[in-house]
Amino acid sequence: MTKPHRDKFARTAALSAVALTGLVSGLIGIGLRSYVKGRKPYLAQVSSELRTPTLYLPNHLVPPALMLLILGMVSRIDAIRDTDRDVDIQVIEGHNPDDGHPFSARQIVPRRLADAKEDQPELRPAMVWTHGGGHLIGTPGFYDPQNAQIADDLGMKIFAPSYRKASKAPFPADLDDCYAVLRWVQENAVDLGIDPERIAVCGDSAGGGLAAGVIQRAIDDGHPVAFQGLVYPMLDHRGGLNLDDAVAAESELKPTARGRFIWTAGSNAAAWKLYLGQDHADRELAPYASPLHRADLAGTPPTWIGIGDLDLFYDEAEAFARRLYDAGVKVEFLTFRGAYHGFDHLAPKAKASKQLIEELTQALHKHLFAQ
Repeated sequence: MTKPHRDKFARTAALSAVALTGLVSGLIGIGLRSYVKGRKPYLAQVSSELRTPTLYLPNHLVPPALMLLILGMVSRIDAIRDTDRDVDIQVIEGHNPDDGHPFSARQIVPRRLADAKEDQPELRPAMVWTHGGGHLIGTPGFYDPQNAQIADDLGMKIFAPSYRKASKAPFPADLDDCYAVLRWVQENAVDLGIDPERIAVCGDSAGGGLAAGVIQRAIDDGHPVAFQGLVYPMLDHRGGLNLDDAVAAESELKPTARGRFIWTAGSNAAAWKLYLGQDHADRELAPYASPLHRADLAGTPPTWIGIGDLDLFYDEAEAFARRLYDAGVKVEFLTFRGAYHGFDHLAPKAKASKQLIEELTQALHKHLFAQ
Protein backbone atom coordinates (compact mmCIF):
# COMPACT_ATOMS: atom_id res chain seq x y z
CA MET A 1 0.00 0.00 0.00
CA THR A 2 1.46 3.34 -1.00
CA LYS A 3 -1.39 5.85 -1.04
CA PRO A 4 -2.26 7.89 2.06
CA HIS A 5 -4.67 6.31 4.50
CA ARG A 6 -7.18 8.60 6.16
CA ASP A 7 -9.53 6.11 7.78
CA LYS A 8 -9.57 4.49 11.18
CA PHE A 9 -6.91 1.96 10.19
CA ALA A 10 -4.33 4.71 9.88
CA ARG A 11 -4.64 5.49 13.57
CA THR A 12 -3.24 2.13 14.59
CA ALA A 13 -1.28 1.02 11.53
CA ALA A 14 2.15 1.56 13.05
CA LEU A 15 1.26 -0.40 16.19
CA SER A 16 -1.50 -2.95 15.70
CA ALA A 17 -0.71 -4.04 12.12
CA VAL A 18 2.36 -5.82 13.44
CA ALA A 19 0.33 -7.70 16.02
CA LEU A 20 -2.50 -8.52 13.63
CA THR A 21 -0.16 -9.94 11.00
CA GLY A 22 1.65 -12.08 13.56
CA LEU A 23 -1.50 -13.46 15.18
CA VAL A 24 -1.50 -16.82 13.36
CA SER A 25 2.20 -17.39 13.99
CA GLY A 26 1.88 -16.53 17.65
CA LEU A 27 -1.00 -18.90 18.28
CA ILE A 28 0.52 -21.96 16.58
CA GLY A 29 1.17 -24.66 19.14
CA ILE A 30 -0.96 -23.16 21.94
CA GLY A 31 -4.63 -23.37 22.73
CA LEU A 32 -6.60 -20.19 22.18
CA ARG A 33 -8.64 -20.66 25.32
CA SER A 34 -5.65 -21.26 27.57
CA TYR A 35 -3.81 -18.36 25.95
CA VAL A 36 -6.65 -15.94 26.65
CA LYS A 37 -6.84 -17.19 30.24
CA GLY A 38 -3.11 -16.72 30.69
CA ARG A 39 -3.33 -13.19 29.32
CA LYS A 40 -5.89 -12.01 31.86
CA PRO A 41 -3.47 -11.40 34.79
CA TYR A 42 -1.54 -8.96 32.59
CA LEU A 43 -4.64 -7.25 31.24
CA ALA A 44 -5.86 -6.77 34.81
CA GLN A 45 -2.94 -4.38 35.34
CA VAL A 46 -4.02 -2.20 32.41
CA SER A 47 -6.17 0.83 33.15
CA SER A 48 -9.78 -0.03 32.29
CA GLU A 49 -10.09 2.87 29.85
CA LEU A 50 -7.03 1.67 27.90
CA ARG A 51 -8.06 -1.96 27.41
CA THR A 52 -8.62 -2.95 23.78
CA PRO A 53 -8.84 -6.32 21.96
CA THR A 54 -5.43 -5.55 20.46
CA LEU A 55 -3.83 -6.28 23.83
CA TYR A 56 -4.74 -9.96 23.47
CA LEU A 57 -2.56 -10.28 20.39
CA PRO A 58 0.65 -12.27 20.96
CA ASN A 59 3.34 -9.80 19.94
CA HIS A 60 5.69 -11.38 22.45
CA LEU A 61 5.42 -14.73 20.67
CA VAL A 62 6.26 -13.50 17.19
CA PRO A 63 9.85 -14.49 16.23
CA PRO A 64 12.11 -11.43 15.79
CA ALA A 65 12.91 -12.33 12.16
CA LEU A 66 9.22 -12.44 11.31
CA MET A 67 8.64 -9.22 13.24
CA LEU A 68 11.27 -7.42 11.16
CA LEU A 69 9.70 -8.76 7.98
CA ILE A 70 6.31 -7.48 9.06
CA LEU A 71 7.72 -4.11 10.04
CA GLY A 72 9.32 -3.86 6.62
CA MET A 73 5.89 -4.33 5.05
CA VAL A 74 4.27 -1.81 7.39
CA SER A 75 6.99 0.74 6.60
CA ARG A 76 5.53 1.08 3.10
CA ILE A 77 2.31 2.56 4.47
CA ASP A 78 2.20 6.31 4.03
CA ALA A 79 -0.26 7.02 6.83
CA ILE A 80 -1.61 10.56 6.80
CA ARG A 81 -4.43 11.41 9.18
CA ASP A 82 -6.94 14.21 8.88
CA THR A 83 -7.12 17.08 11.33
CA ASP A 84 -10.02 19.45 11.99
CA ARG A 85 -7.74 22.23 13.24
CA ASP A 86 -7.39 25.45 11.24
CA VAL A 87 -3.82 24.92 10.10
CA ASP A 88 -1.89 24.94 6.86
CA ILE A 89 0.14 21.77 6.23
CA GLN A 90 2.70 21.47 3.48
CA VAL A 91 5.81 19.45 2.71
CA ILE A 92 8.99 21.51 2.62
CA GLU A 93 12.51 20.56 1.57
CA GLY A 94 15.87 22.07 2.31
CA HIS A 95 19.46 21.46 3.41
CA ASN A 96 21.45 21.58 6.60
CA PRO A 97 23.23 24.96 6.43
CA ASP A 98 26.36 23.38 7.90
CA ASP A 99 27.01 20.42 5.63
CA GLY A 100 24.32 20.57 2.94
CA HIS A 101 22.55 17.40 4.10
CA PRO A 102 19.06 17.35 2.50
CA PHE A 103 15.79 17.02 4.37
CA SER A 104 12.04 16.76 3.86
CA ALA A 105 9.53 17.74 6.53
CA ARG A 106 5.88 18.51 7.10
CA GLN A 107 5.43 22.13 8.12
CA ILE A 108 2.32 22.86 10.19
CA VAL A 109 1.33 26.51 10.60
CA PRO A 110 -1.81 27.89 12.29
CA ARG A 111 -3.67 29.94 9.67
CA ARG A 112 -3.91 32.88 12.02
CA LEU A 113 -0.12 33.07 11.93
CA ALA A 114 0.04 32.62 8.18
CA ASP A 115 -2.53 35.40 7.75
CA ALA A 116 -0.83 37.78 10.19
CA LYS A 117 0.30 41.15 8.90
CA GLU A 118 3.84 41.04 7.60
CA ASP A 119 4.53 44.64 8.64
CA GLN A 120 4.44 43.67 12.32
CA PRO A 121 6.05 40.25 12.53
CA GLU A 122 6.15 38.59 15.92
CA LEU A 123 8.84 36.03 16.52
CA ARG A 124 7.23 32.98 18.12
CA PRO A 125 8.39 29.57 19.38
CA ALA A 126 8.59 26.50 17.17
CA MET A 127 8.89 22.75 17.62
CA VAL A 128 10.61 19.99 15.67
CA TRP A 129 8.71 16.69 16.11
CA THR A 130 10.50 13.39 15.39
CA HIS A 131 8.03 10.52 14.95
CA GLY A 132 8.28 7.04 16.45
CA GLY A 133 8.32 3.56 14.93
CA GLY A 134 11.30 1.64 16.31
CA HIS A 135 13.60 3.31 13.74
CA LEU A 136 11.81 0.99 11.29
CA ILE A 137 8.35 2.34 10.46
CA GLY A 138 6.20 5.45 10.75
CA THR A 139 5.59 8.71 8.92
CA PRO A 140 5.26 12.31 10.12
CA GLY A 141 1.78 12.57 8.57
CA PHE A 142 0.47 10.03 11.09
CA TYR A 143 0.97 12.72 13.74
CA ASP A 144 -0.82 15.53 11.89
CA PRO A 145 -3.81 15.59 14.32
CA GLN A 146 -1.59 15.81 17.40
CA ASN A 147 0.83 18.32 15.91
CA ALA A 148 -1.99 20.42 14.47
CA GLN A 149 -3.61 20.52 17.91
CA ILE A 150 -0.42 21.67 19.60
CA ALA A 151 0.34 24.21 16.86
CA ASP A 152 -3.19 25.62 16.98
CA ASP A 153 -3.47 25.71 20.77
CA LEU A 154 -0.12 27.43 21.27
CA GLY A 155 0.12 29.47 18.08
CA MET A 156 3.44 28.01 16.96
CA LYS A 157 4.96 26.38 13.89
CA ILE A 158 5.83 22.69 13.92
CA PHE A 159 8.24 20.86 11.64
CA ALA A 160 7.96 17.06 11.42
CA PRO A 161 10.87 15.46 9.52
CA SER A 162 10.68 12.44 7.26
CA TYR A 163 13.66 10.18 7.80
CA ARG A 164 15.26 7.03 6.43
CA LYS A 165 14.54 3.75 8.21
CA ALA A 166 17.10 1.34 9.64
CA SER A 167 16.16 -1.49 7.28
CA LYS A 168 17.72 0.48 4.43
CA ALA A 169 19.92 3.05 6.16
CA PRO A 170 21.01 2.37 9.78
CA PHE A 171 22.32 4.92 12.27
CA PRO A 172 23.17 7.75 11.83
CA ALA A 173 20.98 8.21 8.74
CA ASP A 174 17.78 9.12 10.59
CA LEU A 175 19.64 11.35 13.04
CA ASP A 176 21.26 13.23 10.15
CA ASP A 177 17.88 13.70 8.46
CA CYS A 178 16.24 15.09 11.59
CA TYR A 179 19.21 17.21 12.61
CA ALA A 180 19.20 18.87 9.19
CA VAL A 181 15.65 20.09 9.84
CA LEU A 182 16.58 21.55 13.21
CA ARG A 183 19.61 23.36 11.83
CA TRP A 184 17.60 24.75 8.90
CA VAL A 185 14.91 26.05 11.25
CA GLN A 186 17.52 27.61 13.52
CA GLU A 187 19.41 29.23 10.66
CA ASN A 188 16.25 30.61 9.01
CA ALA A 189 14.33 31.31 12.20
CA VAL A 190 13.83 35.07 11.81
CA ASP A 191 12.69 34.74 8.18
CA LEU A 192 10.24 32.08 9.33
CA GLY A 193 8.89 34.31 12.11
CA ILE A 194 10.50 32.09 14.75
CA ASP A 195 12.45 33.09 17.82
CA PRO A 196 15.73 31.13 17.51
CA GLU A 197 16.02 31.07 21.31
CA ARG A 198 12.66 29.32 21.72
CA ILE A 199 12.86 26.16 19.63
CA ALA A 200 11.89 22.78 21.10
CA VAL A 201 12.65 19.26 19.91
CA CYS A 202 10.15 16.56 20.87
CA GLY A 203 9.27 13.02 19.83
CA ASP A 204 7.75 9.71 20.84
CA SER A 205 9.17 6.17 21.15
CA ALA A 206 12.15 5.83 18.78
CA GLY A 207 11.41 9.43 17.82
CA GLY A 208 11.91 10.33 21.48
CA GLY A 209 15.35 8.76 21.33
CA LEU A 210 16.01 10.64 18.10
CA ALA A 211 14.91 13.90 19.72
CA ALA A 212 17.32 13.33 22.61
CA GLY A 213 20.16 12.46 20.22
CA VAL A 214 19.48 15.48 18.02
CA ILE A 215 19.52 17.74 21.08
CA GLN A 216 22.81 16.24 22.31
CA ARG A 217 24.40 16.83 18.92
CA ALA A 218 23.05 20.37 18.83
CA ILE A 219 24.64 21.06 22.22
CA ASP A 220 28.00 19.73 21.06
CA ASP A 221 27.82 21.74 17.82
CA GLY A 222 27.01 24.96 19.67
CA HIS A 223 23.36 25.19 18.58
CA PRO A 224 21.37 24.35 21.75
CA VAL A 225 17.58 24.30 21.91
CA ALA A 226 15.18 25.54 24.57
CA PHE A 227 13.14 22.46 25.48
CA GLN A 228 13.07 18.69 25.21
CA GLY A 229 9.77 16.75 25.24
CA LEU A 230 9.90 12.95 25.23
CA VAL A 231 6.90 10.63 24.98
CA TYR A 232 7.73 7.05 26.11
CA PRO A 233 11.22 7.43 24.58
CA MET A 234 13.50 4.65 23.27
CA LEU A 235 16.78 5.73 24.87
CA ASP A 236 18.85 2.67 25.75
CA HIS A 237 20.30 0.15 23.28
CA ARG A 238 20.44 -2.34 26.13
CA GLY A 239 16.84 -1.75 27.14
CA GLY A 240 14.74 -4.85 27.78
CA LEU A 241 17.69 -7.25 27.59
CA ASN A 242 17.08 -8.51 31.13
CA LEU A 243 13.30 -8.44 30.99
CA ASP A 244 12.95 -12.06 29.87
CA ASP A 245 14.90 -13.21 32.94
CA ALA A 246 12.65 -11.18 35.20
CA VAL A 247 9.54 -12.59 33.57
CA ALA A 248 10.84 -16.16 33.89
CA ALA A 249 11.53 -15.70 37.58
CA GLU A 250 8.28 -13.99 38.47
CA SER A 251 5.71 -15.61 40.72
CA GLU A 252 2.56 -16.83 39.08
CA LEU A 253 0.69 -14.97 41.79
CA LYS A 254 2.31 -11.67 40.88
CA PRO A 255 2.95 -11.44 37.13
CA THR A 256 4.36 -8.25 35.66
CA ALA A 257 2.72 -6.68 32.63
CA ARG A 258 5.60 -4.33 31.87
CA GLY A 259 6.80 -4.87 28.32
CA ARG A 260 4.06 -7.42 27.60
CA PHE A 261 2.06 -5.28 25.18
CA ILE A 262 2.64 -3.78 21.71
CA TRP A 263 6.44 -3.28 21.87
CA THR A 264 8.14 -6.20 23.61
CA ALA A 265 11.70 -7.06 24.58
CA GLY A 266 12.16 -9.31 21.54
CA SER A 267 10.99 -6.62 19.12
CA ASN A 268 13.17 -4.06 20.84
CA ALA A 269 16.32 -6.19 20.70
CA ALA A 270 15.77 -6.97 17.01
CA ALA A 271 15.18 -3.32 16.18
CA TRP A 272 18.34 -2.17 17.94
CA LYS A 273 20.42 -4.82 16.16
CA LEU A 274 19.15 -3.66 12.79
CA TYR A 275 19.72 -0.01 13.76
CA LEU A 276 23.19 -0.30 15.34
CA GLY A 277 24.54 -3.69 14.26
CA GLN A 278 24.51 -7.20 15.68
CA ASP A 279 27.37 -6.49 18.10
CA HIS A 280 26.12 -3.14 19.40
CA ALA A 281 25.78 -4.37 23.01
CA ASP A 282 29.44 -5.39 23.14
CA ARG A 283 31.18 -2.33 21.74
CA GLU A 284 31.46 1.39 22.30
CA LEU A 285 28.84 3.27 20.33
CA ALA A 286 29.08 6.47 18.37
CA PRO A 287 27.76 9.61 20.10
CA TYR A 288 23.98 10.12 20.07
CA ALA A 289 23.18 6.50 19.14
CA SER A 290 21.94 5.59 22.62
CA PRO A 291 21.15 8.89 24.41
CA LEU A 292 20.84 7.42 27.92
CA HIS A 293 24.54 6.58 27.89
CA ARG A 294 25.87 10.07 27.18
CA ALA A 295 28.55 10.67 29.79
CA ASP A 296 27.72 14.31 30.57
CA LEU A 297 24.12 15.51 30.45
CA ALA A 298 24.90 19.01 31.70
CA GLY A 299 23.57 21.65 29.35
CA THR A 300 20.50 19.64 28.38
CA PRO A 301 17.47 21.95 28.13
CA PRO A 302 14.47 21.66 30.47
CA THR A 303 12.91 18.26 29.85
CA TRP A 304 9.44 16.74 30.07
CA ILE A 305 9.00 12.94 29.92
CA GLY A 306 5.63 11.17 29.83
CA ILE A 307 5.32 7.36 29.91
CA GLY A 308 3.08 4.53 31.10
CA ASP A 309 4.26 2.33 33.95
CA LEU A 310 3.62 -0.81 31.86
CA ASP A 311 5.84 0.42 29.03
CA LEU A 312 8.97 -1.58 28.18
CA PHE A 313 10.87 1.74 28.21
CA TYR A 314 9.78 2.82 31.69
CA ASP A 315 13.02 1.95 33.50
CA GLU A 316 15.28 3.64 30.93
CA ALA A 317 13.07 6.73 30.80
CA GLU A 318 13.13 7.00 34.59
CA ALA A 319 16.90 6.47 34.64
CA PHE A 320 17.32 9.24 32.06
CA ALA A 321 15.18 11.60 34.15
CA ARG A 322 17.27 10.86 37.25
CA ARG A 323 20.53 11.43 35.40
CA LEU A 324 19.22 14.72 34.02
CA TYR A 325 18.18 15.83 37.50
CA ASP A 326 21.59 14.89 38.91
CA ALA A 327 23.18 16.97 36.13
CA GLY A 328 21.22 20.03 37.23
CA VAL A 329 18.62 19.90 34.47
CA LYS A 330 15.03 20.91 35.14
CA VAL A 331 13.04 17.75 34.49
CA GLU A 332 9.43 16.66 34.87
CA PHE A 333 8.68 12.94 34.81
CA LEU A 334 5.01 12.03 34.42
CA THR A 335 3.83 8.43 34.91
CA PHE A 336 0.55 7.16 33.49
CA ARG A 337 -0.67 4.27 35.63
CA GLY A 338 -1.81 1.17 33.82
CA ALA A 339 -0.62 2.47 30.45
CA TYR A 340 1.36 0.50 27.88
CA HIS A 341 3.50 1.59 24.93
CA GLY A 342 1.54 3.60 22.37
CA PHE A 343 -1.61 3.74 24.50
CA ASP A 344 -2.57 7.15 23.11
CA HIS A 345 -2.84 5.68 19.60
CA LEU A 346 -4.75 2.52 20.51
CA ALA A 347 -7.17 4.32 22.86
CA PRO A 348 -7.15 7.93 21.62
CA LYS A 349 -10.41 8.89 23.33
CA ALA A 350 -9.27 7.77 26.78
CA LYS A 351 -8.71 10.41 29.43
CA ALA A 352 -5.07 9.39 29.83
CA SER A 353 -4.44 9.70 26.09
CA LYS A 354 -5.85 13.20 25.99
CA GLN A 355 -3.95 14.12 29.15
CA LEU A 356 -0.67 13.00 27.58
CA ILE A 357 -0.90 15.61 24.81
CA GLU A 358 -2.36 18.24 27.15
CA GLU A 359 0.54 17.83 29.60
CA LEU A 360 3.11 18.07 26.81
CA THR A 361 1.35 21.18 25.50
CA GLN A 362 1.39 22.76 28.95
CA ALA A 363 5.09 22.00 29.34
CA LEU A 364 5.81 23.61 25.97
CA HIS A 365 3.85 26.69 27.01
CA LYS A 366 5.64 26.86 30.34
CA HIS A 367 9.14 26.76 28.89
CA LEU A 368 8.64 28.54 25.55
CA PHE A 369 5.94 31.13 26.23
CA ALA A 370 6.11 32.06 29.92
CA GLN A 371 7.87 35.37 30.43
